[in-house]
Amino acid sequence: MIKRSSSAFYLSIALIVLILLVAIFGTWLKPHGIAPEDKINMIQYQQDGKTRYNIPPFSPNSTFLLGTDHRGFDVLSLLLNGLKYTLGTTLVLTLLRFVIALPWGLWSGTTGRRWGVLKAMQWVVASVPAFVFLFPPLAGMYFGLRLDQWMKADAHYKMLFSATFIILVTFIGVFPLAHQIAERTRYYNDKLFIEASRLMGGSVFHRTVRHLIPCMRNEMTFMFLSEFMQVLFLLGQLAVFNIVLGGTETIGDSDAGFSITITTSGEWLSLIAYGSRYIRLHPWIILSVGTSFALLFLSLQFFLSQLKRRYGNERQFM
Repeated sequence: MIKRSSSAFYLSIALIVLILLVAIFGTWLKPHGIAPEDKINMIQYQQDGKTRYNIPPFSPNSTFLLGTDHRGFDVLSLLLNGLKYTLGTTLVLTLLRFVIALPWGLWSGTTGRRWGVLKAMQWVVASVPAFVFLFPPLAGMYFGLRLDQWMKADAHYKMLFSATFIILVTFIGVFPLAHQIAERTRYYNDKLFIEASRLMGGSVFHRTVRHLIPCMRNEMTFMFLSEFMQVLFLLGQLAVFNIVLGGTETIGDSDAGFSITITTSGEWLSLIAYGSRYIRLHPWIILSVGTSFALLFLSLQFFLSQLKRRYGNERQFM
């Protein structure tokens, strides 16, 4: 029997709906434009009877509630516009992990084949944080190929780094996820109704599709949401150290005496990378995006916990 829903459960759903609405309609909700023609080079104002000039980034004020970046773009507008790119990137990487880990885990758990290999690889990968595995090769490529100057970097280098980034982030999560799925598959595979199906001639495919997957439907949902958050958190860690997957432009150059790499779309991970470099000079940037990222993560965690609380003891959604 499904537990009676609490107000916390409905609140968690409301938060997820709000996140999805912002992701879908954020482009139209942003209060200021972020197109090239919306850049602000200088603002003129009067003070003590004298004309003075101010250049971006501007601190939070009545016009720009969360301040601006070095181009004069409103940080709030960037956040509203960029959420969909962050969620989309995380979703794609999570799906790639599941596409590989799900059939492998189901097959290994049902047949018992390659269980030892999977268990050993899971132990190796899980022995240290994923960030420790990923940062050295990705940082070496990113800065070695001068991809911090993304717009000026060689197109082949961009493709090479993007492919390596996707492969490594996917690879590092496949073994723990496949091992988790295989363990739950082994648990259900020992049940009498699965054994009865096998004795009646049910193939591995039949037992998996008709019995195991329906029994594990809830658990797979929880695994997917948990994996989504793990990927999101890992991407956030890499972003703090300026490792991001494109979507940036560079303003200034060596001749001008400065060079600033900044997101073109407001994608949150690129904003984290940009804001972390100016945490002392312009702290409102990293505070705004960091708080937004934390609220997003906590909302997802709250939703997952409420989902487990309501459906955790059920074999399938009713």
